[in-house]
Amino acid sequence: MSKRRIHLVPSGLSFQAGEDETVLNAALRQGIPLRYGCRHGNCSSCKYLASIGEIDLGNASPYALSEREREEGWALLCCSRALSELEIQVPEDPAQRLLPMIQPLDFSAILLANEPVSRDLRRLHLRLDHAIDFHPGQFLEVEAPSHPDAWRSYSIANAPGHGDEIELIIKRIPGGLFSGQLETFTPGAPLRVRGPYGTSYLREGDAPILLIAGGSGIAPMLSMLEAAAERRDSRPIIFYYGARTACDLPLQDRIASFEWRCISMRYLPVLSEPTASCAWKGPVGTVAQLIQRELADASQFDAYICGPPPMCDTVLTILSAKGLQEERVFLDRFYSAVDP
Repeated sequence: MSKRRIHLVPSGLSFQAGEDETVLNAALRQGIPLRYGCRHGNCSSCKYLASIGEIDLGNASPYALSEREREEGWALLCCSRALSELEIQVPEDPAQRLLPMIQPLDFSAILLANEPVSRDLRRLHLRLDHAIDFHPGQFLEVEAPSHPDAWRSYSIANAPGHGDEIELIIKRIPGGLFSGQLETFTPGAPLRVRGPYGTSYLREGDAPILLIAGGSGIAPMLSMLEAAAERRDSRPIIFYYGARTACDLPLQDRIASFEWRCISMRYLPVLSEPTASCAWKGPVGTVAQLIQRELADASQFDAYICGPPPMCDTVLTILSAKGLQEERVFLDRFYSAVDP
């Protein structure tokens, strides 16, 4: 297989990419840190300018990469392949406070447990064939059984340092290659996983922390909270979580435990469609509406936002208006495989 040399400017870093390998995968395989998010051409996190050379843009969403940007030489590296030697503009951004990169690996896994945690969410407990290291907030990719090379991304819900066992919290999507079959997976089932991936992990620092999530965005938040509790992190944490009804609030006992496990956490769930059976006495509305009402000044925080793209974008707009600095927000938009 022929290799193409990729040069990053202005850092001077370079690496090689195979002709059938995406530029992002080649970089991660060789320990080169680049921005990225969904890894499926939807979120635009890995958008960079290819200033020299020819590049195949792959299946980049037109919503994430416009026609004008394509003409100017921009590319989403998660789905682009080098057709020649490339020069890519990667501005140095020390404000991102990146931790040392953990090289993604392939694992064989056995399903230990599969249980519902809300109406639409299930928790999978996996044992891998060897120990895994990751940063709290990162995700894995899981291969859909009976669909070789069809990979789906799911965030890890436990803290690092637990050897070869991990938890995933996954939203059931009817017809999904993996999530659509969740109820059928029984203990002992073999799976293939790879990772870790993602740059929206918990940063070090002194600033107070905002955690904002909806749906299966609970998973990376639990990983961050578990890590904070184990490390006795002294930073104050405010955790906003949005759901439709009380039946859609997952793992409330586990979340409540963080309030006495050596961290300073304030948990603020909100329901958008509470029913009479919910007997709900808390705030009503969307998580964005709650933040608009409850939070006066966001300028002091590091913010981690995980969940459906419309929720993430609305919350980001509100927080930016309240003073949140761009370099202190870490977004993890959860796209389904069919999202544009």
